[in-house]
Amino acid sequence: MNILVTGAGGQLGRDVVRVLRAQHEVKGYNRAQWDVTDEAVTWKILTSTRPDIVVHCAAYTDVDRSQTDTVEAHRVNGRATRQLASACGILGARLVYISTDYVFDGTKKDGYTEMDRPRPINVYGRTKRLGERWVQRCCPRHMILRTSWLYGMHGRNFVSAILSKAKEGGPLHVVNDQRGCPTYTRHLAQMIERLIRLQAQGIFHTAHTGSCTWYQLAAAILQHAGYTDINLHPISTASLGRPAPRPAVSVLHSERILKLGLPLMPHWREGLAAYFRDRKEGEEA
Repeated sequence: MNILVTGAGGQLGRDVVRVLRAQHEVKGYNRAQWDVTDEAVTWKILTSTRPDIVVHCAAYTDVDRSQTDTVEAHRVNGRATRQLASACGILGARLVYISTDYVFDGTKKDGYTEMDRPRPINVYGRTKRLGERWVQRCCPRHMILRTSWLYGMHGRNFVSAILSKAKEGGPLHVVNDQRGCPTYTRHLAQMIERLIRLQAQGIFHTAHTGSCTWYQLAAAILQHAGYTDINLHPISTASLGRPAPRPAVSVLHSERILKLGLPLMPHWREGLAAYFRDRKEGEEA
């Protein structure tokens, strides 16, 4: 299959390109090569390449900045997604849209399935939910993949931030009242490839199984990296005073993955262990 990937310079996009290339013809575009907010560029690329599938990884993902930079967040996550979905719908391409756990409000203590109603509580979540709705409305052949707490080998993420601060000697103060599903981008890319092969359609929750708080994740990161002498302290979300509210619980349950007969993604601890193995192999290469 002929597959295009937007946002291919980002941490997820890079892994998606690498994983899909093992089975498919893949062309990845970074922000400089494909500004997804430029409708003319989007149409030109799609009509010249006629892809079977577009995996839309490009997004405005700065949660706090979205609260004040609302116009740009809506332009990237909303309007650009509408333009891409419309073009894919016209050309008959399948669209894979990467969404987020932040479309939920966090009040459901046991987490969310694909059947739960989204109720985003910040601008980022609202713009991503808007993107979901445009995909559903404009592109009949689509997959919407909600994932959470992404980290990978490339770019800035929570794991790299904790490792960087640990190198400085700490101490570390990490939120302990938000619960979610940390997800390794390579494993997510592999799930995307499985769903593409099955020609799946609709909404899927694609995150590692199990859940933890940011504090618990930080403790696991330090343990894997061998930082046994770092002082790690749990704190509340309120104490940070961040501009954007966060859902207290954004755990994703993948009921529709099971209905397809696919195995669930590994436990988040297995995902983290795989990340550190890949990291070590990369350093030794």
